[in-house]
Parts: sequence; structure tokens; C-alpha cells
Amino acid sequence: MNKFIYTGEILILVIEKLKKLGLSGYEAQAYIALLKLGDAEANELATRAKIPMGRIYNVLSSLEEFHLIRAQDTRPRKYVCVEPAAALERLLKNKLEEFTRASMEMDELASELASELTVIKPNKSAKTFWTVAIGDNSLDLFRECIISANKEVLFFMASQKTSERLKQKIKIEKLPGILSAIHDVLKKGVDVKAILNEEVDFSELERSSSIKNLMMHMGTGFNCRMAAIPATPFHIIDRENVLLEVLNPLAPDDLFALINIRDAKLAEELREKFFTIWDKAEPYTGKISFEK
Repeated sequence: MNKFIYTGEILILVIEKLKKLGLSGYEAQAYIALLKLGDAEANELATRAKIPMGRIYNVLSSLEEFHLIRAQDTRPRKYVCVEPAAALERLLKNKLEEFTRASMEMDELASELASELTVIKPNKSAKTFWTVAIGDNSLDLFRECIISANKEVLFFMASQKTSERLKQKIKIEKLPGILSAIHDVLKKGVDVKAILNEEVDFSELERSSSIKNLMMHMGTGFNCRMAAIPATPFHIIDRENVLLEVLNPLAPDDLFALINIRDAKLAEELREKFFTIWDKAEPYTGKISFEK
């Protein structure tokens, strides 16, 4: 028959693990002591587990509520442990339910805060403010700026090299966060326009789920036109934020850095340039029909 042999150090580790699954220190001590004893009365268990007699009945009541011990209804009552495998399964289930509730509460809290914080409008500054993100952080900044949009997002990617790079990144699923951000702002009513290069065939991307989601908004919140302008890509958020892409000189297909410039005057000048090209560009409707 297996015997439980604990050194003081191992016992402390086991108690700490039980505490992580939701037990208090006294509850963990009582469960382990009862497991060693096989069965015991409250006073014997209190002595063995080194729990004050004034606390032992509350501890035992809690362990019964967790369904970790069973009681023999005699005078005095005797207690026995539920098998460890079953006990741990119940503790784990309780803990996971607790995490689920906490996650739902955090989601609700974040949603409430998002609504409350968006009504706080910063004071407009005449000064230019800019930040730079390099490497993988570029995509994080790109996504962050898109999500912040409340009215309008304009993407200018009319050069062939830029559009080819965009197409390849979408094909190998390197931009899920960006596409997801665009879809999210479309759902909240933001107007999104993009100018792509007319010499690049994007039709093969239309069957991917992320592009299908985008195309469902075609003609309403999302509109795309095609042109052939060999210019540096830029993007404008809400007529005040400008994003400039900087390519890696050693690997031109990779984005090296993203510059975010908050300057309403620059944004307005680039916006005028955008719409000058937009008015002459050919609308892109897609080669696959999507029902709205």
C-alpha cells in the first residue's frame, strides 16, 4: 500500500499548488492531513493539521462545499477525503469557471471603458507630434492607428511595388491584425477608402475569409479604386494622423519602419492629393460577386 511521505519542503510545495487551485492554506493543510489519516474527527484533524480548533469546523465546511471531503453523520462526525483525482478535477473545474467569469467581467469592463474614454477629446495642438515604430512594432503601430479611427481611413498604395508587397503579405497571411482592424472600424461606421495599383491582380485574394469580410462592405463603408502612381505609400486617419511607410533598403519587400505624424495641415494636404487621384481612378468592384 502506498504511503504519503512528505518532507517539510515538499509539503509546502503541495500546499502552494492546492492554493493555486483555489484552496486556502488551512483548507490545503486539512485535506492533506485527512488524506494521511484516512478518516478522522475534527479535533484529531485540527491537531494533525495544526489548525486552531476555533477554525477547523469552518475549514471542514468549506471542504465539503468544494466536494473534496465527505462526512459520516455520527456523533462526533468523522470525515474522509474524496479521491485526489476526483478532488483535483472538481478544483480545476471551479477554477476554470472562475477564470471564465473573470474574463467575461474584464471584457465587459473594457467595453465600458472604451465607450467612456472615447468621449474624452484631447485639446488640439498646433504643434506637430510624431512617433516611429521599427520592425515588427510597425504593424502594431499601424493597427493601433487604424483602430483609433472614428470617421475616415485613407490608404494610398498606388505604386506597383507597394501593391505587390501588400498582395504577397495577404497571401501568406502576414497581415491578419491589420485586416481585422479594418473590419472592426468598418463595423463601427468608419469610412475606409484605398487606392491600389491597377497593374496588380488582386482577384485571387478574394476567396480568402479576411478579404471576403472586407468585400462585404464594398460600395458602402469600404471603397477601393485603381491607379498607377509611382509614389511613396501614405495613409491618413481622421484628417489629422499621417502614416508614412519606410521600406528596408536591404530587403525592399519588407517594411522597415512606420512613421506616425500628427499634423492636421500635412494630413489635409495629403488628403487633397489623395482625392485628386481618387476622382480619376477606376473603381474596383471585384471579380467575385458578394451578397450583402
